[in-house]
Amino acid sequence: MTQILKKTQIFTDFQEIYGKIDDIDICVFCVQFLNPKLNFLSNTLILWIVISLSTFAQTTKTFELIKVDSSFTLSSEVVSALPVEVKFGGISGIELYNNSLLGVSDRAFNSKTNQNSYIFEIDSLSQVSSAFRFFGVDNAESIRFDKFTKKMFYTFERDDSTGVGYINEKSMPINLVMFSMSNDSLTSDNRGIESLCFDDRNRLWFTFESSSRGNISFFQTPFDSTKNNYDFSKSKVFYYPFESKSCLKTDHIINGSLGNGITEILSYDTDKLLVMERCFDGFFVSMKLFVATIPIEGNLLSKQQIFDFSIKNEFLGRNKALKPDNMEGMTWAKDEDGHRILYVISDDNFNPKRQRTLLLKLREINVQKTEK
Repeated sequence: MTQILKKTQIFTDFQEIYGKIDDIDICVFCVQFLNPKLNFLSNTLILWIVISLSTFAQTTKTFELIKVDSSFTLSSEVVSALPVEVKFGGISGIELYNNSLLGVSDRAFNSKTNQNSYIFEIDSLSQVSSAFRFFGVDNAESIRFDKFTKKMFYTFERDDSTGVGYINEKSMPINLVMFSMSNDSLTSDNRGIESLCFDDRNRLWFTFESSSRGNISFFQTPFDSTKNNYDFSKSKVFYYPFESKSCLKTDHIINGSLGNGITEILSYDTDKLLVMERCFDGFFVSMKLFVATIPIEGNLLSKQQIFDFSIKNEFLGRNKALKPDNMEGMTWAKDEDGHRILYVISDDNFNPKRQRTLLLKLREINVQKTEK
């Protein structure tokens, strides 16, 4: 976005503006255009005119796909330690913990008899090195390890309820907040809570999957040091602009499977969240990433799209597209050079004939955007 400098601010704000213009080489500019024989005010005016009238590139961030895994193997030891009805799959959430990727399933393979969620530890070679029952939690949708309280938090979505919980010191699941799936306006169309994160100010965030009202409620819950826990009674609600039919025709009706939904959120930067939206039109899935900005005043979040994963892509090269799947979980990690990367995983719904578990590895990159 072009920086517009008002005449009344040009002198008082010059130093601040000077430091913010990181898309052009200020040093080169000063040598070429500014005259040391002129006074400071004259040179400032020259700088203002050139920046105001010229077209220059601004840097924005996006992601590029650097790796994708779709085949995962379990050792015989891992398989033998699991009940017969438990299979790898149904991964609804993912978290980096002790330098390992932990994927959580929303149920066991045979969901009619076992609604337990299981944790699968995935290494860099797509090997599942360990697996265990998630401390009696059923139908988990997201997991996050909170470095502040040293506890594992999760969201769940069941037939009768949805909410946020955590594993206490006795390895028992405790509900932090819970909503009815049958008579709460926030859970209409069978859309519960699927996403959870912590920001850099020790606040817990969660949101519901979908809404037909044009916005979705984001809950920001502060930490209460007197309780050594997050206090939902002090939560603040923000509203995220949302289009429930982003991939549907106008006459289509959204339901528990068709339509757009928020499947995961992450802390992106100070006062910014990374939001994953996934939409299914009955034939194809599309996934988009947005940066939501938390306002200084008010409760309306703004959003900007920074990544689009649709069937029209060339991720595999040679005009070959990587077919998106039911993308549900994401987490941050770092590469060998310490740069931030993003892992995104899909839920195959234990339906290998039509779906698959995809583990995407994305890298942040800068893109030059030219504006006037």
